[in-house]
Amino acid sequence: MSALLIMAATMAAGPVQAADLAGTLSELAAKFRFPGAVLLVSGPGGVETAVTGHANLASRVPVTEATRFHVASVGKMLTAVAALQLVEEGRLSLDAPVRPFLDEREAARLTHVDKATVSDLLTHTSGLPDCLRNGLFSTPEHPNIRWTASEALRLGQCRPATTPGAYAYSNTNYILLGHLLELSDKAELADILARRVLTPLGMADSTAMVDPADALLARGYRPASETGGRRDASHLAWATRLGDAPLTATARDLERFMSSLFRPDRPRVLPPRMLAAMAIERASADGEGYGWGLQVVPTDRGIRLGHSGRFAGFCAEAWYYPDQDRVVILLANGDEHTQDDPMDLIEERIMTD
Repeated sequence: MSALLIMAATMAAGPVQAADLAGTLSELAAKFRFPGAVLLVSGPGGVETAVTGHANLASRVPVTEATRFHVASVGKMLTAVAALQLVEEGRLSLDAPVRPFLDEREAARLTHVDKATVSDLLTHTSGLPDCLRNGLFSTPEHPNIRWTASEALRLGQCRPATTPGAYAYSNTNYILLGHLLELSDKAELADILARRVLTPLGMADSTAMVDPADALLARGYRPASETGGRRDASHLAWATRLGDAPLTATARDLERFMSSLFRPDRPRVLPPRMLAAMAIERASADGEGYGWGLQVVPTDRGIRLGHSGRFAGFCAEAWYYPDQDRVVILLANGDEHTQDDPMDLIEERIMTD
């Protein structure tokens, strides 16, 4: 799809009815066993939101539109935007090698890092091993579950490296991008994202660090055990301060962010040409494409652009459908890993012509 079509939608779709949205969310919660969830759709007909279930199973606090969910890898889009702002400012080049940003210990285990560029990180084509997220978060070498980027690169458990130039999703790419941002802006990533993205877009209910005592936080739950209990894994999500999964947000704030990327009448934090460049598919494998921080997915309803996320008891989906000018946000506090994609059900139920 051309950049022009991505930025200018047909606006052919009608409004989503509240009853349809609530029914779809109820079906999603039952199928994927979400303790609680929120589903938001915005388009030419306005914004509709449905909520269901509980944000906290222990206290039975219900999910509301104000509930804040950790959004896992959906936060990669914000890290990409902040990095591309540095490019726009002339302080970082997409062709810049990554190795000069690392010391010897940080680079030691990162196979192919000598060849990797900033663009390779953005598109998951660096070949770098996927570190930390798919291993233990507490090890004898690092008993604390809160990691800095440097610690993750030096000490986090890593999967094998992949082939440079080929698409292979690796959280290390965005951990490194967050590290580059901190070195360039001389601040913590949470403050960088607040200054560069959250505040300019009016995302007042979103943060890159959280207070676990915040009453509006949803707690994240692992799949049910054989006895039916669900383990609260929220502390792992809330401990993150890395560029691969930095954000906790409301559905409405995520809608603001997605609209800023794709709707010309909304406040923006990147110029239109850079936003269009983000959405160009630059690498792909097994039917999944990737631009600069955006997944590019073909569907029966046309292309969709955005990101999904699963981590520490949380599930997040944030997508834009150019052919219908619709944003769809799904946030839930259960992370069952199944072969089924919740977006398939959403598209079938509410993404009609």
